[in-house]
Amino acid sequence: MELTPQEWHEHEAQQLRELDRTGIPRLYQKEYIRKDRSRVPIEIKVHLARGECGKPLYYYAFVADITNRKKAEEALRESEERFREAFAHAPIGMMLADARGRYQYSNRAFMDIMGYSVQDMHAPEFDIRKVSHHDDLPFTIEGIKKLLAGEIPAFFQEKRYIRKDGSVIWVALSASVRRSADGTPFQIVGLFENINDRKRMEEEIRHMAHHDSLTGLPNRRLFADILRVELAQGRRHKSKLAVLFLDLDRFKDINDTLGHEVGDELLKEVARRFRKTIREADTVARIGGDEFNIVIGGIFRTEDIGDFAQKIINSLRKPLMINGNELNITTSIGISVYPDDSEDIEVLRKYADIAMYHAKQSGRNMYQFYNHSINVRSIEHMRLESMLRRSIDADELVIYYQPQINIRSKQIICAEALVRWRHPKHGFLIPGRFLPLAEETGFITEIDDWALKTACRQVRSWVDSGLPPVCVTVNLSSRRFQSPDLVREISSVLAETRVPPGCLDIEVTESLVMSDVDRTASQLKSLQEMGVHISIDDFGTGYSSLNYLKRLPIERLKIDKSFIQDIAADPDDRAIIHAVTAMAHSMKLKVVAEGVETEEQLEFLSKAGCDEMQGFLFSEPLPAEKFRELVSKQ
Repeated sequence: MELTPQEWHEHEAQQLRELDRTGIPRLYQKEYIRKDRSRVPIEIKVHLARGECGKPLYYYAFVADITNRKKAEEALRESEERFREAFAHAPIGMMLADARGRYQYSNRAFMDIMGYSVQDMHAPEFDIRKVSHHDDLPFTIEGIKKLLAGEIPAFFQEKRYIRKDGSVIWVALSASVRRSADGTPFQIVGLFENINDRKRMEEEIRHMAHHDSLTGLPNRRLFADILRVELAQGRRHKSKLAVLFLDLDRFKDINDTLGHEVGDELLKEVARRFRKTIREADTVARIGGDEFNIVIGGIFRTEDIGDFAQKIINSLRKPLMINGNELNITTSIGISVYPDDSEDIEVLRKYADIAMYHAKQSGRNMYQFYNHSINVRSIEHMRLESMLRRSIDADELVIYYQPQINIRSKQIICAEALVRWRHPKHGFLIPGRFLPLAEETGFITEIDDWALKTACRQVRSWVDSGLPPVCVTVNLSSRRFQSPDLVREISSVLAETRVPPGCLDIEVTESLVMSDVDRTASQLKSLQEMGVHISIDDFGTGYSSLNYLKRLPIERLKIDKSFIQDIAADPDDRAIIHAVTAMAHSMKLKVVAEGVETEEQLEFLSKAGCDEMQGFLFSEPLPAEKFRELVSKQ
């Protein structure tokens, strides 16, 4: 049977002729026909046997079945085709380079990323290394060297390239090596993914983590890092460094009255003015709320720090126009100096904070350098604040009740609830010792709530013990009165304690009423409709007009004690009391005189027509039980 298919005859004859001519064994491939008529690929190596004198005798051959090799070659061809197809249409950039890094081929995605055309990249002068960002190139070169040497299986890097138009693009590079059978590297395969958007997002997240979202200024964390760098430079150059702690004066009043939107716009404008005022080398940061920090470096004269702080204060002199509102804002500044006050960052920041507080206590709209004496006072202040915040839970607050007397009948008609603090160290503290601190820290609202509930519970207790219903006057702070839920919360307390609304008198100060007449009038009207009595406290110390008072549902005016104490000798005070009393009666309001201590004062007030009085002449503020005993004797 003929083993060689017909189509292979000529090819084999050619090989044999060449063997006859040269005598060199011939290696070639062909097919054999198997017994079952199937074909098998073979590789055959034919030798020529020669006799004496070199005469050809016969051919002999070594035959190998190469079926598996052929299958592998076919698979490789198919794999190469699939690779080329995938390479060309891959959604990420792909580039092939020789072992020396010279460009060979790339797909469309790579060209889109880089902005170069096929012609650009085939130009002799094109070198992928030349379009790498110079800061990233050393790491790339080192990584590719290790890759070619077989020290690492693959190389990864997030790096920048310079596009044809000169713009910079961030790319995630993943490189691997193709090697020949003996392990020699012959081709570098690079995968390039455009990560510009991710890098932009990462940068935004980094910026958000280190900057205030409202003003764009560095935040507390970044400021601490900047301060460390400035401190190191100060040590190196033997120069001074100043840390400024700034707090806007009465910012909360603006925020509460005009709303957070106006407050936010105000903070942004203040930040803009601070940035405009400081030197380019200095840093201003928003620490939180209405607090800012500034670091000033490279200082050799302490006097210069004061001049700089005054410039910051002056930057706010011009009114700010915010959403149609002309606002005036000032700032108090505390200053600590390196190395004079400390060489520790946190200590410098703490000292600047302490000095700022002292600037506020000294009148606001000023700067104050740190010194040891204010530190002692501030430490005591902070301790007092800490203890005050625990005072309610520690059951240290107590209410004393001062009777209010009908001047003509001398009968007790009401009692003013006055908060006292049984301080574990300093003993009994009157309101003037701790309420300003409570106002400053915002804790006053919790004291207000506690006082209202406690006074109402006490009224209930007196009634349950057999006393006739007693009216109790409770003072509310301006902060508490700004709550939109005030009326609902007072109603809830009255319902919870089962106290009739007519047994509660809410006192508001004249200045509180005038700060926002429309809003105050609305809330007072709601309370009056509920049955709660309304009084104006400390009348005469503010700037109210009769026109505004007529709009308020008030029942009593309390003349401030500052007008009472000198009526025996001061004709002006006497004239004021006469005028206020006449005016109040014309508006059908009762007049209450505070701080009455002498019979002479009482006699004048009685003749002037005052309706009620309270003061030490009749009784000092009393504990609840002693007040009950006093009322029961009537």
